[in-house]
Amino acid sequence: MPLIKGNKIVADAWHVHADESVPKQDYCIIDLACWQENKASLISQKLTFGLTLEGDADMTNVTDDLQHFALIAINFPSFVDGRGYSLAKNLRQKYGYTQDIRAVGDILPDQALYLTRVGFSSLFLANEKNALLALEKLAEHNVFYQPQTV
Repeated sequence: MPLIKGNKIVADAWHVHADESVPKQDYCIIDLACWQENKASLISQKLTFGLTLEGDADMTNVTDDLQHFALIAINFPSFVDGRGYSLAKNLRQKYGYTQDIRAVGDILPDQALYLTRVGFSSLFLANEKNALLALEKLAEHNVFYQPQTV
């Protein structure tokens, strides 16, 4: 699956940690349950890891821990579910998160511009064709009337 970051397709160094064990390598993306169950162990390992959140995630569970994540992946279970947009914007503006925020799941090329405007810094698309279409959408606009979430 192609990854767009910085308006180009790039290689992805991250991998999703799929089982319930504690990850033992860098660049693992874990889910919230794994983080909550293994927080002390994960912090002590001093590994670089990311966190997957659903759009309806309760941020009170992780707001004090954001400095431990080099990446937050927000899952879109359906392209019509807009809660991930709000979560990304809150991560940037309300919580001051400055690392990579990645859109994953059912995202469409037409959403690329809107996703980047609210704070997503990388987009994980379903296939190469969608990634190329998303890049076209990102290149179409260079003047905006509304401010961007940074």
